[in-house]
Amino acid sequence: MRLINTNNGQFEEFIGTDIPPFAILSHTWEDGEVSLADMKSGRYQMFRSKKGYKKIDMTCRMAKKDGYQYAWVDTCCIDKSSSAELTEAINSMYQWYQRSSVCYVFLSDLPPPRVAPLEVALPRCRWFTRGWTLQELIAPENVIFFDRDWKDRGDKETLIDHLVSITGINKGILRHTQSLSSMSVAQKMSWAASRNTTRIEDTAYCLLGLFNVNMTLLYGEGTKAFRRLQEEIMKYTADFSIFAWRVPPETKTKMHPGARVYCGVLAESPLYFAGSKTLIKLPRDGDWRDFSMTNSGVKIQCQVLSDPIKGKRAYSYVLPLNCSDIKRPIGIRLRKCGPDRFVRENPWELIEYETIFWPNVPRVRYLLTELADVEARVIPEALTDMRHLIAQCRRHALLIDYPLEMDIYDAWPWSRCDDEDRAFFVTGDGPWDSGSMKFTVKIDIPPDLNLQNKKTVEFEVMFYALGWSSADINQVQCSLLEYQQHSVALNATHTQIGGWDHNRYQLTEVLIHHKVPRVSAVVHQVEGTDLVVLVSYALVWVRNPHICRNYFWKVEFSCKVYRRKDLSSDAVKHGQWGQNIFPPCH
Repeated sequence: MRLINTNNGQFEEFIGTDIPPFAILSHTWEDGEVSLADMKSGRYQMFRSKKGYKKIDMTCRMAKKDGYQYAWVDTCCIDKSSSAELTEAINSMYQWYQRSSVCYVFLSDLPPPRVAPLEVALPRCRWFTRGWTLQELIAPENVIFFDRDWKDRGDKETLIDHLVSITGINKGILRHTQSLSSMSVAQKMSWAASRNTTRIEDTAYCLLGLFNVNMTLLYGEGTKAFRRLQEEIMKYTADFSIFAWRVPPETKTKMHPGARVYCGVLAESPLYFAGSKTLIKLPRDGDWRDFSMTNSGVKIQCQVLSDPIKGKRAYSYVLPLNCSDIKRPIGIRLRKCGPDRFVRENPWELIEYETIFWPNVPRVRYLLTELADVEARVIPEALTDMRHLIAQCRRHALLIDYPLEMDIYDAWPWSRCDDEDRAFFVTGDGPWDSGSMKFTVKIDIPPDLNLQNKKTVEFEVMFYALGWSSADINQVQCSLLEYQQHSVALNATHTQIGGWDHNRYQLTEVLIHHKVPRVSAVVHQVEGTDLVVLVSYALVWVRNPHICRNYFWKVEFSCKVYRRKDLSSDAVKHGQWGQNIFPPCH
């Protein structure tokens, strides 16, 4: 660390922790600042005539008066021609301000009291709008504010109410009675939301100390710097509030009803956290929350909630962020775009979710950081209607259509099953076109068939489908089984396949190995009656550009009650895996 000796104005360098007490300056840069090269040039008349020299001189004078032999001023104590020194300085800046004995804040646009009262003039000071000065307010414990005439206008404690009002930072943080780690990532980001930097990259670099992370400096990378900052933060904290941002509402273009907008899960700027000041961290309810950066996006292991879609027997996905405002827990809406891969939907909104939302089993998922990672043929460049984006990701699909008497209990593989569209999908190679669903069936016996009292019948069925990427119905193999009758074989099958994704060939071998029969329908005997419930399906070749970019198969289930004598003798067909001899179709 390079310090100025306040006795003789000479620079002295200190390494490691052997640094003497020093005063430090916080200010906003203006024209005519004095650099290290200026100070070392020996051209005293030249650099002393610059406007910025007075700040250096006054800092040294104030420090000496207050009993400090050393002072630090960023304009002249860093060799900015050395990228290595600049990187080290920026990564150490927070610690330097934190270590200082006193921080002098020079407000060049704060007039004296006779011109304007402090409560009016202080909020207008440019110092409160700059990115770098955020850490310079928080890090040092002893901060003294000076107006343009270098008159003492108060310290951090005497001005605490003004500072809280202007910055939105709570008193505990400013007074150092509350640790930064107690604040959510979203809250800390919100403090920087209204601040600016001259260079885009500094929007990220000025926040390194606030999040206790280090980064290499890559000037020229633009907004990628802020993305890298978020990636670094995620390496050291499992705080899901890093996803609790919103795009400013003024960026929302006029859209027609039904428009869908998707984006990556990382923010482009601290500005997106402007509305996150009240998002407090919730106590962690388990150690299963985790995330890390991978080449497939943000890898997370957590629960995703299922939010019932009004008017549909389907669910959208909500990622709980383990933070809350004064009302309810907060989450973001997700859209599945690939196997276990999600993008964010509606970046203008955070979801205040109900605790009644249905939680899914914690499992590994991937959140894409940008739409370029989506396996689609065309990626929209702006936040406009993207209703067809998800369909463009899907090469093949199998749509599940079932009556009110049936409900989905479980699906496999979950990674390629979309709860919103009620469809299995394949984004790439066809051999992954396999899937199974377990249904609960609950049907009321019609009055004209029931002999006495109303009767409700409940049971479970299992459905398998393989080869549905083919347009040839003879290549599609399905089976519909009553679960209780075949529970041993079905349980053994799912014990073997449940842990990971299998292609159609592997699943076929497993089904054959465990002697899972291939049957076209389920006939359930209603106990104590001559009635049966027939659960069957039909395959229909359809086109829907909102589901898949190509034609695909839809499975239409039906559930009907018959007297056994009225049931057709060919209602149930049997076959073998690898052969297709009973393709029911329209």
